[in-house]
Amino acid sequence: MTSYACTECPFQAEGLEDLQRHSQETGHVGICKSAAASTGGKLSKLTKRLMAAQGVTLTALGASIWACTYVYAKWQVAEDEIAYLKSPRGAGRNLKNQDKRRDKE
Repeated sequence: MTSYACTECPFQAEGLEDLQRHSQETGHVGICKSAAASTGGKLSKLTKRLMAAQGVTLTALGASIWACTYVYAKWQVAEDEIAYLKSPRGAGRNLKNQDKRRDKE
């Protein structure tokens, strides 16, 4: 009678040594079969797929939020720079820099 099962694949072992060897080879986690749900059943496969899809969705959502934050920050910097250049002080410095560049040429 099988007494141990892997929680990530359909592997089942009769002894703890076999389960430990499987765990070391694959990195999977095993538990006592009496505590394990059916490994490889339709429900567990569906649950794994949903969890994987949820992880991908959260990763994509996090990346989208980061991208939006980055673009917003860049936009704010550009907006501040434009406001400075439109101000009398910024316009004066801009014109002086253009004069200096023209004189060097």
